[in-house]
Amino acid sequence: MFSRKNNDPLILSIDEDRRGSFRVKPSSTGPIEVSIGPHRYQVKNISAGGIGIYRRGEDKELEAGEEYPFKVSLPLINELISGIIRIVDISDRAYHCAFVDLSGGEKEKIHLFVLERQKEELREKRGAGRI
Repeated sequence: MFSRKNNDPLILSIDEDRRGSFRVKPSSTGPIEVSIGPHRYQVKNISAGGIGIYRRGEDKELEAGEEYPFKVSLPLINELISGIIRIVDISDRAYHCAFVDLSGGEKEKIHLFVLERQKEELREKRGAGRI
């Protein structure tokens, strides 16, 4: 993770991890939709670093490398977040997006949602006897 450069104890290099935040899927009973421009998409997963959204068939509405305004309402905490996303990658079934310059307050809302969703998943597993 950290490494010295040129044996100088004051200069460190930090390896960047693409997934530096916990990622959760929406509940099957409470799907989440994200608005990107005039279009709406189902959320595949979300973290403070980005969001995965399902593609609709062969749609070509969003392009890799491009940035778009978005809005998403987070259930469990009843908060709306908005900002800019960049399409990082496009697979057969999903757009993989990174948040661009999301404010600290917006990131905190996502962290809170992720925590609440993780608690919900644990309650579901306990109820099903899987824990």
